Amino acid sequence: MKIWQKLAVGLACAFCLHGVAAQAQERPQELKIAYPVDVPNWDPTAVTFPAGQSIYKAVFDSPIFVGGDLQAGPRQIKAWQWLDDSGTKLQVELRDDIYFHDGSPLTAEDLKFTLDRAIENKTLALHGMIPTLESVEVQGPHKAVIHFSKATPTALKGLAFLSAYILPKAYFEKVGPEGFASKPIGAGPYKLVDYQRGSRITLEAFDKYWQGEPAIKRVIVDIVPDSSARVAAIESGRADISVQIPVREVNRLEKNPNLVAKVYPYSEIYILQMPSYVDAFQNEHVRKAMQLAINKQGLSKAFYNNQAQPISVLATKGSPGDVPDFKIEFDQEKAAQELAKAGYSKDKPLKIRMLSTNNTFPSDYDVARAISQMWSRIGIEANVEEITVAKYLELSHSSKVPGVMLYSWANATGDPEIFTGRILDPRLRFSTWKEPGLADELDALNVQMDEEKRVEGYRALNQKAAENAWSLPVLQSISTIAYKKGLNVETYQTGYILPQEYSWK
Repeated sequence: MKIWQKLAVGLACAFCLHGVAAQAQERPQELKIAYPVDVPNWDPTAVTFPAGQSIYKAVFDSPIFVGGDLQAGPRQIKAWQWLDDSGTKLQVELRDDIYFHDGSPLTAEDLKFTLDRAIENKTLALHGMIPTLESVEVQGPHKAVIHFSKATPTALKGLAFLSAYILPKAYFEKVGPEGFASKPIGAGPYKLVDYQRGSRITLEAFDKYWQGEPAIKRVIVDIVPDSSARVAAIESGRADISVQIPVREVNRLEKNPNLVAKVYPYSEIYILQMPSYVDAFQNEHVRKAMQLAINKQGLSKAFYNNQAQPISVLATKGSPGDVPDFKIEFDQEKAAQELAKAGYSKDKPLKIRMLSTNNTFPSDYDVARAISQMWSRIGIEANVEEITVAKYLELSHSSKVPGVMLYSWANATGDPEIFTGRILDPRLRFSTWKEPGLADELDALNVQMDEEKRVEGYRALNQKAAENAWSLPVLQSISTIAYKKGLNVETYQTGYILPQEYSWK
């Protein structure tokens, strides 16, 4: 080979290697996610905000983790045992290799501080999620006993769910609530390094994370409320992952050779929250008419490619509270008859308000409008109004919801207490159906340590709730995702987006 040929080959190889290196460096350490919502604030114990849990878990991690089998498993808490048969003393042991982002170790004192705040401050969401918390006894650097005021069979699942995150005692006390909200630190796989409210969240991998530093070193979460914009972001390459996109777009994106697009079951349920303090809904015939007039399978076919399963009770398919042999059938004629018993018809329509988010979960506002059209066929005129989750929660917490609300109720644990037990408890701020007699019934179920009896009791209550139309189950939720083919992504029925588990191929 002549000298000039050797030089040419050498240069070609150099350019080739440079190109490979450039491509490898283009985005091997970074991940961009098009996400529908921002977090309401950075105290994760203060709010029940299902849509923000993926972000909270990235920054704070979880004491307990519930997997696809809906069983509680170790995470920051590595072991536990009940010290009594009455279910009021739970001994927990924390891992001894967990650090907060400022380098300080996570200890039992941090667990006590976090739970003490929830005991003392009843406005914190963590108090609402585990209302039986009584005290925390520290037994050692990484061991504590959590005392409950009464039997709490779902304590472990409560420590895995919404608002259950361990906060750093020393840092929180040093900077105060406002300082923490502006510059939060946790013990999760990522540190928050930049935050632009309503626009962008920038995270960087934490090198002392107990499971090891994540493969993806930098995560940028772009807040993109509009679903069509999230689709455009993944198609154009501005995002590597886009979530909660319309099913019709998933079907189209599946044909893109550069993308993977999926629809998968989600451990949430789409329900219609009925505020009992609105006059129209106090009439059982109105509620039953509304329930019977909804063609759930038609909704699934029209908006979710038949992937979202119709439900008749407040539980996901196959979860402990499900009643598989019970079904509320779509029956428009019977619905009209029920409405007539309340004194309304197409000639004398009932006028109500209907609330729905728009782009919070796939096709939410479209589903609300379709349901209002179904109701119009029997004589119910529902004016659909767009509302944010934050505004709905504000109204719900003050018992001022003015109409029926299409809502996606999260329950990553699948436990019936967190479905029916929270949706129908008249004392809870996020319950809209205030049936006073349900309090005693729920109290009896919620202290039942015999799991078989507890579940059977909830199944019976689920059927009774459906027969009385206190809250209207519609569909088991689905989640959607599209991502670049060069990315390893695992999906979970909890719907969590966990960049700490992802990697570039």
